Amino acid sequence: MRRRSVFRKPSLKASFKARTTGRAKRAVKRAIIPGYGKKGTGFIKNPKRSMYNAVYHRTSIDTLKPIKNKKRTIQGQGSQQSSSSCLWWIFWIVILILCLANIHITLGILLVCGVVWLLVKLFKKHDKITSSNTVNVDQNDVPNTSKLPTAKPVVHEGNLVAGNKSYNINPKILPLLYFTDGQLKNIDSEVGEPSAISINFPVAEGQFQKLNYYPSYSELTPEQRDGFLSWLSTDLSNIPDIGFAFLLLYCLERHILHDEYLEESLKIISKLQSQINNGSFDYYSSTSIGYIFFIHKRLDLLKYVDLNKCDIKLQILLSHRLSADQLIALASKVDFRNQHYIKEYPELFKKALVENLKRNFGSEYFEYELSNIQKLKKEPYMFSNYSLRKGNNRPDLLMPDPLSDRKLCHDIYAELQKAHDQVKGFLEIKRAVESKKDKSKKKIAKPKRINSKTGYPMSTDKQIRNATEQLKLTRKFLKNNQISSYSSRSSQEKMEDLVWNNSAEKMDSADLEYKKGEWDKAEKLWLTCVAINYRAANRLRIMYQKEHRFNDAVQIIDFAVDSPVLRKINNDSYITDFKKKLETAEQKSMKHENEDQSKLSEEDLKKLNRDSDYWFKKIETVKFYV
Repeated sequence: MRRRSVFRKPSLKASFKARTTGRAKRAVKRAIIPGYGKKGTGFIKNPKRSMYNAVYHRTSIDTLKPIKNKKRTIQGQGSQQSSSSCLWWIFWIVILILCLANIHITLGILLVCGVVWLLVKLFKKHDKITSSNTVNVDQNDVPNTSKLPTAKPVVHEGNLVAGNKSYNINPKILPLLYFTDGQLKNIDSEVGEPSAISINFPVAEGQFQKLNYYPSYSELTPEQRDGFLSWLSTDLSNIPDIGFAFLLLYCLERHILHDEYLEESLKIISKLQSQINNGSFDYYSSTSIGYIFFIHKRLDLLKYVDLNKCDIKLQILLSHRLSADQLIALASKVDFRNQHYIKEYPELFKKALVENLKRNFGSEYFEYELSNIQKLKKEPYMFSNYSLRKGNNRPDLLMPDPLSDRKLCHDIYAELQKAHDQVKGFLEIKRAVESKKDKSKKKIAKPKRINSKTGYPMSTDKQIRNATEQLKLTRKFLKNNQISSYSSRSSQEKMEDLVWNNSAEKMDSADLEYKKGEWDKAEKLWLTCVAINYRAANRLRIMYQKEHRFNDAVQIIDFAVDSPVLRKINNDSYITDFKKKLETAEQKSMKHENEDQSKLSEEDLKKLNRDSDYWFKKIETVKFYV
């Protein structure tokens, strides 16, 4: 039988494997294999081997142990250090004896020990670097609370001294404000928070002008600062300027983004909404409310919100029932175009709609359930606080679009159509029983407004203001979202984004010019969008028919039906709808052939085809966008 050596034979393979086996791999084995890594498991699996190893470990010497223990010596381990030192001396005495006996064996042992020592040193250095990196990562993960704008301001009896005046700020509002200096400082000026107050800026009493569209406290005049701080000292019932409401909304949005003061912020936003009738404020405040409900998941705060003042899509997502007024407001959004009775007989239409709702749902509300919110198309929303968007071109909130649920849109359309048919039938009966003598009492139509420069009809001042406001919103959105497509969206959605980004401003500009009676300018803008936006073709059709350009209307609809770009972007319902429009346009063209005043040239049509070819090549590469 071969005699076993007192010294353990080093195994470089086993040592290397023990040091390189990943922690994740051991964790997986521990989760899958019962008893893996537990003390005593080896004896149960293989008692013979376990007993042998125990005896061998106690009756042999590890030649590499002095090297292993050299780096691990720490205070409080004096006995272990002395034991390792003894083994070290025994090891070198044995080496010396072997040197005297046989020089070749000695050189072999020294070579092996040198290689093992070098490997141990390398592994030790690697472990040290890894440990150091781990510590650095953990330290970086811990937020620097000194820079975060989450500190509550120190309140001294609710008073604030700014400039040379003292203000008794509302105690419910003071903790929500941001200050860049003084005892109430809770944010650094480098952050660029536009609502942050500096007590060193001058204030003065007096009349002030209206604030700019994107107000900032640092850019206000002394009189405007005095007005703002004085307003914050009230219960916010009377708002002198909508810019004050936006300044306060700025700081509330920052708190909402950091998951702070959600309930307090929501109460203030709801109060401001109840006093302000402004589309921009309703949009931005709806973004904050949606962020609370869809990002922070705080549906318990819904009781503080008046959904009637929020964006209509947010109302649909949160209420699960719609009133008759809300259904009427959604008419154009669900493609209910025949709104003659809604405009001419609003009270009668609403009454018919309410009666149908009571008959179908047992109440005055249209009740519904969204099929799957997670699968709905996402629509971008933004905060009004522009400092939150520095270096970030993505929207602050991607909120589900409930009107992308086809079933819901179909059901709303059906309810509106029922009310429409009911009003139509009632009016037909009423006209049948009315005396012919009453025809003289027929309402005289108001004369149309005409643009004196162009001779074309104009819309009302309210419609022109609404079109101007819509154009401002579109330009602002495009300015803050100069992106190609969001990486998380599908190829179809990316194509739709590309088309919208390149036609939205032109379409809104054309609508505004049309309402102002500048039809020639509107025509030029719409013609640049015909190749990628089906709405442009439809608007041109309507305008051409009003100008008695019936053949031009036929050609523009025919182009839209055959356009490969529009076919690729839109669904089949678009093609069906436009084919019906084409038939109607052709019938009108034939009927009014003698009075046709069409003037589209061959060059105009060739340009449309060139635009179509250009955009078709462009959308073919949209899948490579990031």
